[in-house]
Amino acid sequence: MNTFGISGGLLLVIIGLAVIDYGLDPNVPYAYHAFYLGLAGIVIGGVIMWASSRTTRNPLLAQPYQVETRKSLSPVDGIKYRILYEESPVMQRTVNTDGIILECNQKYAKNFGSSKNEVIGKSIFDHVAEQSIAEMRNTFESWKETGRAENREIWFKRKDGSAFPALLSANNMYDERGKLIGSNTAIRDISDIYEARKVIQDHERQKVQLEELQKMNSLKEEFYFSLSQECKLPLEPIKRYCESLNDPVAANLNKQQLEAVNEIYNNTIRLERILEDMSDVQLLVARKMVFNKDEFKINEFMKNVVEISAHMMNDKKIEFVDTTKEKSILQSDKNRLKQIFDNLIQNAVDFVPQEGGKIEIGAKKEDNGIRFFVKDNGIGISEKRKDSVFKKYYQVNLSLKRRYGGSGFGLVICRLIVENLKGKIWFDSKEGEGTTFYFTIPLST
Repeated sequence: MNTFGISGGLLLVIIGLAVIDYGLDPNVPYAYHAFYLGLAGIVIGGVIMWASSRTTRNPLLAQPYQVETRKSLSPVDGIKYRILYEESPVMQRTVNTDGIILECNQKYAKNFGSSKNEVIGKSIFDHVAEQSIAEMRNTFESWKETGRAENREIWFKRKDGSAFPALLSANNMYDERGKLIGSNTAIRDISDIYEARKVIQDHERQKVQLEELQKMNSLKEEFYFSLSQECKLPLEPIKRYCESLNDPVAANLNKQQLEAVNEIYNNTIRLERILEDMSDVQLLVARKMVFNKDEFKINEFMKNVVEISAHMMNDKKIEFVDTTKEKSILQSDKNRLKQIFDNLIQNAVDFVPQEGGKIEIGAKKEDNGIRFFVKDNGIGISEKRKDSVFKKYYQVNLSLKRRYGGSGFGLVICRLIVENLKGKIWFDSKEGEGTTFYFTIPLST
């Protein structure tokens, strides 16, 4: 209310009444003019009082970005805040205390897939996803009671039905009497943050699952290792009794009985090899296998391999050739290298033809290491099976499993030993023509 204006108007009315009283006396000079002058003063004073007593109503959007304000904005300030409102990088909407949307910016309308005309006049709850209706009601009621609503996480829904998470904060607006009449609400889409949070949660869950799997795998590896060790114990007496029964003087068995004893002995040796392979795989996977560092000449080592493996060639009368001429000195684990050759040669023996079989081994210095190889003229490996050769339990031709036996661990043991010795292993093969396995070992491991 303009106090000065009302006071001035009242003074004019009083003066006007006094002048009229003067003009009512016909005996005074200029009484007629004084009367109308006083009447004019009363009218003007009344108009001034009426105009000064009127209450000016500010538009609802007069103070969109002030948390609490009772101060009217100038026209220039109103334009400035309107521009800020419209061009805000976050969604903005203006609502009254009944929850009706009175205004919004283009960002808001566009994000919800609607025009501003479709948004204005709707309830704020029309844009809230089902799972957040209760939370939105609590937020709205709390805002009306306390005048505060900051960073409330609400799920909203678009016109097409899709939902998104957002943070909601309300800026309060008051009339000149200090009464809360509405709010400007800023809504920030946090879909990216929510997705990042979900990724982190998934990562934590996967981490826990991985730890559980590793724990289970460790228990499994320990079980296999213990099992292989326990199973070896009864094999020793079986082997000893077979050797005793195979003595022609002491046992005096007939031909059929000797064949049975030999069959038991051979299968015991085979079972013992499988158990040793199982034990080695568990040690290698768990990185618990011990590796020594020996120093030896390559040509002498290869001669020793021939001597150890020669007996494997007898049944099929396989031609066994060592082409090594290399005399370099290698520092590595001699026994583990022999184990690699034992597995590769045994694998070659199994798959060369019954007649005309040939296996060739060799070694040659190459860069800073030695390249070894085992070559055969066996059945080869088909293209579709090449990717599985160095995997656990794999056999080149499953139809030959019973005929040739094997644990399926041989090649994976070779790979794991080579990798532990800082080398590489690979092969070339053509189905029906044979296979060559190569592996390299650094000169000093």
